[in-house]
Amino acid sequence: MAGKKNKDSKAWMIPEGEKRENATYHFVARKSISMIREGKKLRMRKYHPKLKQHVWFVETKMPSHSAK
Repeated sequence: MAGKKNKDSKAWMIPEGEKRENATYHFVARKSISMIREGKKLRMRKYHPKLKQHVWFVETKMPSHSAK
C-alpha cells in the first residue's frame, strides 16, 4: 500500500533582523501547500533560549547540504 503523500514543505526559521549565516538560533517549521501557493512567508513569535525571551522568527531559504 502506498502511504499518504506529504504535501507540506519545510521552512528554515531564524530570528528577525539576523542573517542566515550567523543566526544565533534556528528551527524548522512546516509550511502548508496552501501557503506555498499563495506565496506567503511564515512569521511567528517563539521563545529564543539563548536570549531567554520571546522574539519574532521569519522564514528564510534552507541552507544547502554542501555548505560548511
